[in-house]
Amino acid sequence: MDRRYFIASVAALPSLAWASPPNTATRPVLRNAANFQRAVLSSARLLDPALANITGYALFDVGSGEMLDSYQPDLALPPASVSKVITAIYARHVLGPDYRFVTRLYVTGPVIDGVVQGDLYLVGGGDPALDTDELAELAKTAVSAGVRAVAGRFFVDGSALPEISEIDPSQPDHLGYNPSINGLNLNFNRVYFEWKPIAGGYDLTLDARGLQNKPLVRWIDIRAEDRGAPVFEYTLANGHDRWSVAKSALGNGGGRWLPVRQPADYAGEVFQTLAAAAGLRLPAHTRGKVPSQAVEIAQFQSNRMDEVLRWLLKYSNNLTAECIGLTASQKLGGHPLSLATSADAMGRWVRENLGVSGVDFKNHSGLTDRARVSAAQMAGMLTHSRSQTGLNGILQTFGLVDRSGDSVNAGDVRVTAKTGTLNFTRGLAGYLEKGGRKYAFAILSADLAARANIPLEQRERPRGAKTWGGKAKRQEQALLRHWLEVIS
Repeated sequence: MDRRYFIASVAALPSLAWASPPNTATRPVLRNAANFQRAVLSSARLLDPALANITGYALFDVGSGEMLDSYQPDLALPPASVSKVITAIYARHVLGPDYRFVTRLYVTGPVIDGVVQGDLYLVGGGDPALDTDELAELAKTAVSAGVRAVAGRFFVDGSALPEISEIDPSQPDHLGYNPSINGLNLNFNRVYFEWKPIAGGYDLTLDARGLQNKPLVRWIDIRAEDRGAPVFEYTLANGHDRWSVAKSALGNGGGRWLPVRQPADYAGEVFQTLAAAAGLRLPAHTRGKVPSQAVEIAQFQSNRMDEVLRWLLKYSNNLTAECIGLTASQKLGGHPLSLATSADAMGRWVRENLGVSGVDFKNHSGLTDRARVSAAQMAGMLTHSRSQTGLNGILQTFGLVDRSGDSVNAGDVRVTAKTGTLNFTRGLAGYLEKGGRKYAFAILSADLAARANIPLEQRERPRGAKTWGGKAKRQEQALLRHWLEVIS
């Protein structure tokens, strides 16, 4: 990211809550007979027959709060990454648009002739997007402050956030978008696995690559084995991640990101390597909580929260959503120990501040099929003035296409929205703006039976999921085009 800088240091609208979302819709306000003729044809006719029973949608007039169009609006489905829209609203209001995550270096003794007369601590502040190049700059900042060596020990402290082994335990172990979480994260808690064929086998390496630095990682092991399946196997042995990969899957070489399950240890090893390159000698790290009497010698600040949230909604990174949500819940005083308890705190905040009750988020990223939100609830949340303020300037433009898949010149129409995708699950929610009027909408579809029947070995790319997703996307576009035709 184009982030950051380093410092060497010494009244809500009336509630819109409902117990059960309404399942009938009033008609849009129509200006002429032609529009009326188009509107009388139910928008439900646009749904794909294979998805109609497992789809719900709702369209609200933001100004009046009326639900103008709906189909199964109270059908509760997994929202997938559409959840991140609510997480962004939550974080922007609770933490503030100027909030920054801070990663710090502390010492427990004076620096004499370049040597810390005590211990050094690398302390995470929950930053989800800290990368290798930024960690290298933090090491250089310490050296610039006169630190060359440590007489005591080197500690890593990731206690700013709870230690969570993975976002969704039902996902395959090797998926890079399902990493562990703690307060000291690096490279989205992923390590880069690269393989090259050599005589008699493969050369396998793991590294923490950035744009300018590519330190090798030895805290995590990987080996190739003679087997057909599974492609990857993971175990934790003596505090170290151990991976094996099937030789039959490696082919002529390649690379991919694997998740890191011991994030603070990963950051500690990488920082030791980067510090050595900068001229700071450190012993091997150990885990420990920074003592209250320690003195800060350097820090690194993330981008402002607004920039982080804009990036979150554009690229939909799961770790970012979880760290932001956990940090917001902690600020409210909940001190959550799990993603579920933090998601509950967000649900309470939604009820009290957005006027919608009964939402069931299991985490902040949407990487789960156990969460349940209806289209009426999602669009209702977006209708509230606090949501519009919270998403102002950070929600991304959504491209409209015609029936042939070509981009539509929307004229005075603007669509901003967030998509969400899991296998056999699809969501889209956001705003339509036309003629000076603004509308909130949500479209959710999920075939939970198909998800439940995915064999373990196919969970990364199950058969039929891509075709199913294409149908869901086409019906979203059809609904958007219809609404834009009939609303005034």
